Formats: sequence, structure tokens, C-alpha cells
Amino acid sequence: MLSANRIRVLPPLLVSQIAAGEVIERPASVVKELLDNAIDAGSAEPLPGPLEITVAVEKGGTELIRVTDNAGGMSPDELELAVRAHATSKLADEHDLYRIATLGFRGEALASIGAVSTLRMVSRRRESAGGHEIRVSGSTLERAQAAAAAPGTTVEVRDLFHNVPARRKFLKAPATETGHVTEVFVRAALAFPDAGFRMSSGGRTTYDLPPAGGPVDRIRRLFGHELADVLLAADRRERGLNLQIFAAPPAHSRATGTWQYFFVNGRYIRDRFLQHAVKEAYRGLIEPSRFPVVFVFITIHPELIDVNVHPTKIEVRWAEPNLVHSQVLSALRELLQRADLTPGLRTDRARPDVDAAEQDRIRREFASLLLSQPPLIRAGGSGGASFSGGGPAGMSEGFARGATVGGESTVAQAAAVWRSLYDARSEGGPAASTDSGGLDARVSGIGGTGSAEEVENRQDDEGPGVSRRSGLRAIQLHNTYIVVESDDGLLIIDQHALHERIMYEHLRQRIMSAPLESQRLLLPESIPASAADLAAVEARADLLERLGIDAGAFGADRIAVHAFPSLMKDTDVPQFMRDLLDRLQRQGDQEHPEALIHDVLDMMACKAAVKAGDPLTAEEINALVAHKSLVERSSNCPHGRPTTLRLTKSDLERQFKRT
Repeated sequence: MLSANRIRVLPPLLVSQIAAGEVIERPASVVKELLDNAIDAGSAEPLPGPLEITVAVEKGGTELIRVTDNAGGMSPDELELAVRAHATSKLADEHDLYRIATLGFRGEALASIGAVSTLRMVSRRRESAGGHEIRVSGSTLERAQAAAAAPGTTVEVRDLFHNVPARRKFLKAPATETGHVTEVFVRAALAFPDAGFRMSSGGRTTYDLPPAGGPVDRIRRLFGHELADVLLAADRRERGLNLQIFAAPPAHSRATGTWQYFFVNGRYIRDRFLQHAVKEAYRGLIEPSRFPVVFVFITIHPELIDVNVHPTKIEVRWAEPNLVHSQVLSALRELLQRADLTPGLRTDRARPDVDAAEQDRIRREFASLLLSQPPLIRAGGSGGASFSGGGPAGMSEGFARGATVGGESTVAQAAAVWRSLYDARSEGGPAASTDSGGLDARVSGIGGTGSAEEVENRQDDEGPGVSRRSGLRAIQLHNTYIVVESDDGLLIIDQHALHERIMYEHLRQRIMSAPLESQRLLLPESIPASAADLAAVEARADLLERLGIDAGAFGADRIAVHAFPSLMKDTDVPQFMRDLLDRLQRQGDQEHPEALIHDVLDMMACKAAVKAGDPLTAEEINALVAHKSLVERSSNCPHGRPTTLRLTKSDLERQFKRT
């Protein structure tokens, strides 16, 4: 006897709840679907004014979600159809599925939401005298009834997942869920700056965004003028692909990738091609553990993408993924190459304003304090550093020599002493070496000559740089930093970071045209090697040849290095090769060739560059500063650390309370 049929058709409510499990993950998923519907309704027919959308949530959206729009609204019959599964106005036949021009299209969002909550929808056509409402709760569906309503549609979702406790218990704290809702709201507001958006949580307004003039205005309202004012903009059109990119300089990178926003035809997406393009564009400009801030808006013909590949519609397939990747990468690279990426020096936060009377009182008190102190008078001979009078006991010798000349304490004479000490340092006096063959020889010829005339000419095109006024010199501090006057203040340069960038760009330019020049070692360097090391040397023989390294197996457990790059003649060959082998093994065969070359050149530049703590001659300092304007991306070292900080004259005046 045959058993009863074990295969059965699932009831409609269970089907809807299963569908809701894919589409409705948390309150933010509901908000996304309702925002998509509101935006689609706003673009379906002309409106007398801009589209206005309001979002309100209570307890992270678990208690209440309300989304209101002023779009065209729905008739009573359309209301009843809208809450049924797979009912939509956005698709007519199977061909429309491959040219989707709306955010929503499956017709399952409202049915899925109603299956796991209490849903109320009120709508009114603009030409109608009144509106209608409909209610859905689980499997219960009421008929549309008359209700007072403004033109447009309001959707209320209460008690989300009340009949699916297994899903409800996985929700996070209300604050966390509110954060997810806010992120969905921000994405929609960024994608459609010409619409007005408002959001409230717990009865408190969190965003009130009127229609904006463009993406930057909307970014300014969402994230503040500090970010919006530094954004770099690029527009590009290529083979039906329209790009609009807004990218922040490397100094504004963030600790996570959530500040990378990608939109395709108004739809927020996550895409590995776009993420990789952004990463490559910023490679060498930011630290590997940080993420750039970018806003990428792509407009493309709907037939060239497939958005029906993920339940939440957050992923797409490209008909030409290489085109998208290459265009975003090249646009960002050109944008960053044109820009002056030198970050400004961040000073302490602005202090409260002080009125003129209070400033005058402070000046008088400070002047009285100075007049009450006896002058600094030298107690010993010319070589002594001790003082009598009211000076502080711990005053440094340098300050003392600058503060007193011949027993007098005048600003003019102090300045003269400092100027003489500075001139002695810069013009080859006791503090400066006459050896000019070190750094100057290593950086000469990189990207052009380092003459003062050429640097001045290049700076007219390159943007802000070292001041071109005569008589200004650079000085080295703590054998680590170089300070030089600029047109609008001063620059503080990290000598190792800048020289590392110069060396890297020189190596990169050389290796693109031909292998690096190498010199034979008088005696080959023999290095212990594992089987993995030997395999890496064999697999990357072409790369080693381009780097000017002649190395190969020497027995079963050693590698012999016969030639090494000429530019790295002072490098510890065994240590460098050990580091290189470790890097080659860690990256493996799947590493992108460009990224691998960058990584190796980065290591070579770091090894060859001057170090923090190395004293430099005046000629070496001048050569380093001169070449700053002659190489690309001189604002950051290949690791992404800044090479230069700018302190403007206004920053100095603010710090000294001159403004």
C-alpha cells in the first residue's frame, strides 16, 4: 500500500514568511524597500514640486516604521493589489526584467512586510477628493476604506516580526538597529539629492535635508563642510558609461570601508570591481589598514547591468566589468595626480571668541608682568650659558644666545643673533658640512634637474609649494624633519618619507622602461633558503630580473646573489633578500602584478632612503626640497604616510592670538 503523498504545497502565509526571510532581515530592510517604492513613485509621473520623503522610527524600527511621500499616490484598487505577492507596476513582460530602470521591480516587498508585521497603508491620488487605507497583518487582509490623507502615500509598519519570534530574537539593541536604518536613509539621500528627506527617531528629528543643488551640497548637509570642502570631483563619459566621482584626499581616510559609496542608476551597491579600483587608485597614498572616502555615481543603460542577482538587490552583474573597473581606476588616478594632496597641519580646536575689551585687558596684564621682570644679563663670558636676573633657570643655550647680545635684551639684536646662527648653518658654517655628494647625488636626475630656476617654473604649474622668494632656506630639525618657508606659511617635511617617495618614483619610472641597472658583486652573497624560497625565486625570475637582481639556487638549501641594483649599493644584501623572499611567498601567485611590483619597489625605496636621525648637509636638504615638486604624489610616501604638513600663516596667527 502506498503511503500518503509527502509533498505538499505550502500555504500562502508561509510562502510570504519565507520570502520575508530573504528580503526583510531587519528594520533597515523595511525602510530600504519603502524608500525604494517612494522614490519610484516620485519618478513615475510629474510632480508639482520636488519629491519629499519622511521617515520616522521608534525603538530602532521594531515598534514603528513610517515612510511618507508626496508622490502620485494610489487608487483603492491599486492599494489592494500593491500588498499582494508579485504584484507590481514596474514590469510588464519578461523582456522588462533585462532593462530595469526602477529601484524596485519584484512586487514582493509589501507582501513580505505584511506577513511579518502589522501593515497600514494610506494613499491618495492628487486629483482625488479623499484617500483610502488598507491594513494587513499576517494572513489577514482588509478591504480598502476611505480615509483622510494628503496627496501621496504613507506606509506604517508596527510590531515587526511579532509573528516570527525566531527572527525577532536576533535583532540587536534599538540603538544598533537605528544605526542601520540611518545608513539606509543616508544612502537614499545621497543617491537623490534633488529630493527632500527627513528622518526622526524616538520623536526627535535627526535629519532635515531640503532638496540640494547636487551631490556635494547633500554631502555637506550629511557629513559636514570639513569633508565636502576638500572633495575632489571628476566627470567622465565613455562608451555609454557616465561617471561622477567625488573623492577625499588621502589625509581624510577612515578606519573602515563604510565611507565608500557606490551608486548605479541611483541604486546603492557593493561591488568588488569598484572596491578594487578605488584601492588601486589610492595605493601608496594611504596606509594599508585605512580606507579612502569616495562617492561614485554611475549612470549606465539598464540593459548593460543585471540587478536581479541578489534578494536585497545590493549586487549587480556588469556586461563589461573591465570597462567599469578601468574607467573608475583611471578617473581616480588622474584626479589624485592633478590635486595637491599635502595635508594641512591640524592645530588645536578653536577657542571661544573674546571681545575687544577682554583682549585689551589681557594685553595690559601681560605687559605689566613683563615690565615687572628684570632683564636677562649675561653673568659669565662669551662662552658661558648662565644668566642672572629673573630668567628661568632651565633656559636653553640657544635661546639664551638669541635673547641677549652684549648684555642688552632687545628683540632686534636677538633676531640678528638667530639670523647669524642660521646663516652659518645654511652656508656651510660650523653647523653645516661641506660634503655635497650624499643625498644630492642620490636624488639628482629624478624627474628632471633640481635647479632653483626649474623648481620655480614647475611650481607655477604644480600648485602650492616651496616659496620662490629669494633668501629663504630650509633647515633640519632633530635630524628628522625639514622646515621650509612656503608662499602661505611653512612646510614641515619628514625627510625619510619624502626621500622614500622620491626613490620609489625613480625606481618605478626606470623599471617601466627597462630593468634596473645592476652591478656584479665581487663575491656572490650566499643566503640560506628553504624549498619555498627556492620556488619563489624560480617563479619570480622575471620580476627579479626587472629589479636588477641576479639570483639563483646554489645547492639544495642556498641562494646565491650575483648582481644587485646599483642604486642600492649600500643596502644589506642578505637582509634585503630575506625580506624580499618573505614578501614573495606571502603574496603568492595570485597577487596582481602591479600590486606586487609596487610592494617590492616600496620595500627597495624604504631600504635606500635616508632614515630619521640621519644628519643632512645644506646641499642635501636643498636637493631633497627641490625634488619635492618634481615627482608625482610627493604628498605621501609609498606606505601612505604624509611626507609634508602645511602650517599656514593664518594657523600661526591663530596660535599666537594675532587674530
